Amino acid sequence: MKSKSEMTKLRSKIVWCFVIVVFTVRVIESAIDSTWDSIIAPMLYPNGDYTGVVDAGTIGYMSISFALYIFSAFIFYIMVKKIIEKESIRQVREQNLLYAAIAHDLKTPITSVQGFAKALSEGKIKPEEIDEIYEIIYNKSRNMNELVDTLFEYSKCGTDEYKMIFEEINLCVLVRDIIAENYSDFEEHDIDLDIDIPEDPILVTADKKELRRAISNLVINTYKHNSNGIKVLVRLFCDGKKAKLVIADSGNEIAKDMSIFEPFVTENSSRTTGKGTGLGLAITKRILDEHNAKIMVDDNMAGYTKAFIIEFAK
Repeated sequence: MKSKSEMTKLRSKIVWCFVIVVFTVRVIESAIDSTWDSIIAPMLYPNGDYTGVVDAGTIGYMSISFALYIFSAFIFYIMVKKIIEKESIRQVREQNLLYAAIAHDLKTPITSVQGFAKALSEGKIKPEEIDEIYEIIYNKSRNMNELVDTLFEYSKCGTDEYKMIFEEINLCVLVRDIIAENYSDFEEHDIDLDIDIPEDPILVTADKKELRRAISNLVINTYKHNSNGIKVLVRLFCDGKKAKLVIADSGNEIAKDMSIFEPFVTENSSRTTGKGTGLGLAITKRILDEHNAKIMVDDNMAGYTKAFIIEFAK
C-alpha cells in the first residue's frame, strides 16, 4: 500500500544503485585498459610487437570484463535486495502500528457501549437518565462507524483500485464551495474567518472529488480540533507557475517532533481525547501525493500558530 511519492522514492533508490554500480564498473574497466596499455603490454613486449597477442589479449580482456560484470550484477542484486527488505520492514512496522491504533481506538468506545448496555439491562440507570445513555451509545457507535469508514478511505489510497479522474478545475470555485459548506460550523465555533480568494480563475488539473476531500480535511480540522473563538485564514494565490493554498489558524500548536502526516497521529499522544482518528491528514497527504502537489506546515506565520500550505503545479 504505497502512495505515488513512496513508489517514486523506491524507484529513485534503485536507479541510484544502478548508476553507482555502472559508474564503478566503467571506472574499473578504464583502469584495467590503462594498466594493460601503459604497464603490462610494454613489460611483456618491449619492442612493441603485438603480433599474435591480439587474440590472447582479447580473450583475457573479455574474461576479466565478464567476471567484472557478473560481480557487479551480484552487487546490484544485493543492494536492491537490501532496499526491498528495508522497505518491507517499514511497511510491516507501519501495518502493526495501524492495527494497534485501530484496536486502541475501537476498544474504548466498545467498552463504554458494553458498560452502558449492561447497566441498562440490569436496571441500574435512573429513568430520567435513560435517554441520555441512549444518546451516548448512539454517538459511540457513530464514532466507531466513522473510524471504520475513514480507515477504508485511507487503505484505498495508493492501491490499484484507487483510480482518479483528472480534469481541469477552477481551484477558486472549489475552495469557496468548501468554505460555504462549513460556514455554519465556523459560526457555531465563533471562528474569526479571513477569506482571501481571487476572482480570476486559478486552473489546475485534479480529481475534483478527491481534492475536495483533501482540502475539506484541513478546513474541518481548524474548528474541530481547536478551541472556539480562534482566527482562521484561507488564502489562495498564484506564485509564478504554481498555485498556493494557505489554511492557517491560531489554535493549538503542533509539537516539533510530531509526524502529523503519518496515520493515527493526533495532537494528544495518549489518544484519549476522542476528537479524531488521526487519519485525516494522512489521507490528505496521500491524495495530494497523487496530484503531485506538495503540502508543508509553517509555524512562523504572523498571527497564527500553524499554517498548512499546499503547492499545486498549474
